[in-house]
Amino acid sequence: MEQSQKKNMIFIFLFVFFYGMATGVWSDFAQIWLNEQEVIISNIGLIVAGATLFAGLVVIILIKYLKKFNELLTLKLSFLFKIVFLTLMFLGSYFSIKWICILGFLLDSITNNIIVAAVYPTIACIVKNDKIYSKRKLVEYSAVDLGLLLASFLIGRQIGSFLINYDTMILLSLIFTVCATVFVLLIKNEKIFYASRKVDIKKIFKDKIIRVYLVFYFIGRVAYFSALGMQLLLLVNYTGFTSSTGALFIVICCILGDLFGVLALKLAPKNDYITILIKFSIRFILYCLIVIVPIKEILLTAIFFSLFISRAYENKTDGLYVNRCDREDLFTFNNLRYIIGYVGKAIGVLIIGFTFELGLRCIFSVSIVFLFLQILLGLFLVKMRKDEEKLMDRT
Repeated sequence: MEQSQKKNMIFIFLFVFFYGMATGVWSDFAQIWLNEQEVIISNIGLIVAGATLFAGLVVIILIKYLKKFNELLTLKLSFLFKIVFLTLMFLGSYFSIKWICILGFLLDSITNNIIVAAVYPTIACIVKNDKIYSKRKLVEYSAVDLGLLLASFLIGRQIGSFLINYDTMILLSLIFTVCATVFVLLIKNEKIFYASRKVDIKKIFKDKIIRVYLVFYFIGRVAYFSALGMQLLLLVNYTGFTSSTGALFIVICCILGDLFGVLALKLAPKNDYITILIKFSIRFILYCLIVIVPIKEILLTAIFFSLFISRAYENKTDGLYVNRCDREDLFTFNNLRYIIGYVGKAIGVLIIGFTFELGLRCIFSVSIVFLFLQILLGLFLVKMRKDEEKLMDRT
């Protein structure tokens, strides 16, 4: 590996780490913070969904015009904007100016979604190596979990006369974002391999399995976020947890899920139908139990399993279909997938925003409908692949 690539790789890992920390210390607390700003939960759903959909619209524009400017430069500019918006949010919260709080949150949410969906994937293309990509994802997940763990221990603590509150978490997120921005600015502006190719979305949609997969992905996002789009608020309002205890519960679930995810790669069932059922049907049963007996213990079990299993078997539920795309089309396909996922997330968050105060039965009744459809589509995708393999064997 060339010296310049090695430096870039170091800067990328440091950038990913600090961005993960910035996300972890704040993102799960944001909705509770908005609620404390006297924003009702249904309006929180509207704000989050609106930011998500607007970001998706921006990404569509970027897909069309991204070749006209440097992708990595866009990433750098996005982080500079993020610093401004986080500062705006912090000042609004510190001085108790409600409209500035909401504006800062909205703009920061839009920027985050754009970073993840349109620009963040460019980092993976600078150093094109499967092992390095896997290590980067591991650093990303670990940093988010570490940030959430740090926040769960700090929030609500008194240090002398200073109380660590949500304002402190915004400030910490801002500090980590500044650190991430420093390392983003140090990454060299090398030519990204896909930048010179013409975007051909029609080519991607010619694959029938890809089309069904994108529907499966969309339904899955609606199913997940219509139940857990406000997971910390669920824990605080329906289990009696404090925000600190709820955050600690979430991070423990995620860490255990990461460990299981590594194990699942080695011990995955040979039968892909069984894999789909393990990942989704247990969650479906638990959600049905909540509808029948909406008690704290079942809710905690359902949230635990959903977070625990969410990062496992992605090689079977997503990787097989993402990797069907030619390498030169992969960036465009991921952009497209993120846009579809954002629409699904927005719909899911809107649903839980409107059902949240109607009780657990109402929340999870809607989610199980989409989850059932997701299971059917997942099994259908496996069948389509098996049929394709049989056809190829015959020819």
